[in-house]
This record gives sequence, C-alpha cells and structure tokens, in this order.
Amino acid sequence: MRVLKNILIGLGVLFLVLLAIFAWIGVSSSQFRKEQAPFVETFVTDLSKRWDIANVYDRMTNSFIEQASTPQARQLLHQFRQLGALKSVHDLGLRGYKSSNNEQTGLFFFKGTFENGEAVVDVTIVRKDGAVHVLSLYLKATQMRNGASKLQT
Repeated sequence: MRVLKNILIGLGVLFLVLLAIFAWIGVSSSQFRKEQAPFVETFVTDLSKRWDIANVYDRMTNSFIEQASTPQARQLLHQFRQLGALKSVHDLGLRGYKSSNNEQTGLFFFKGTFENGEAVVDVTIVRKDGAVHVLSLYLKATQMRNGASKLQT
C-alpha cells in the first residue's frame, strides 16, 4: 500500500510539473504572437510593395537571403508581383512556436488581401538576442483577379 501511495504521489507531482510547463508555453507563445504580429505584417507589407528583397534585407536571416538570391527564388518573386501590394491581413495566427534559451521561433499564418487577389501567407520568424528576423516565407494565391494566373510556391 505504501509503494502504491508513493507511485501515485510521484505521478501527481509529474502531472503538476507537466501542467506548469504547458501553461508556461501557452503564455509564452501568446505573448510572442502579440509582440511579433506587427513585425510580420510590416515585413510582408514592405516586401509586397515591389516584391524586391532588397527592401527587407535587414529583417531576413542570412540563410533566407542566400535562398532568396537564387534564380529560382527571383523567378518566384517575379510571379508574386502579379498579386500586387498587401492591402489587408485577416485571421493572423501562430503555430509551431518553439522557445529555447535565448531564442524563440514561430510560424505565423494569415489570409492576405492583395491588390490583385487573395493569398494564404506563412512567415517563420526567429527572435534571438533581442533581434527578430524572417527565416522563411511561403505564399499560396487562392484567388486572382483581372485574369492573372493562380500562384503557388
């Protein structure tokens, strides 16, 4: 009976520890979303003005800059120009949040209304040592206006 009691107490403590960890992650991710959502919106707005990564270099990670400088990526940016500039953001959310030591990473997603259509946009960002940078951008045009072709990356 004493062994069973000790096992149950141990399981109870483990349960409370896990509950505290999940609560901390929930609060932390909610705070991260609240703080970083304006950064994400501004990044996509600034990029979509001309779809030129030179306008947002300072907010991109080095690895993303390298990837965006490839011929294939330049061709995708050229295709994105069909959408025009971002006009509004709807249903902005956060998923895939990770936090470790002095680094936080999160995948933001939203439905964007652009000048020439609508698209689903995913932006992965990292905050490290107080600086925030974009790790990746994924865009899928769901509806195009003015006879433009549908885009998907």
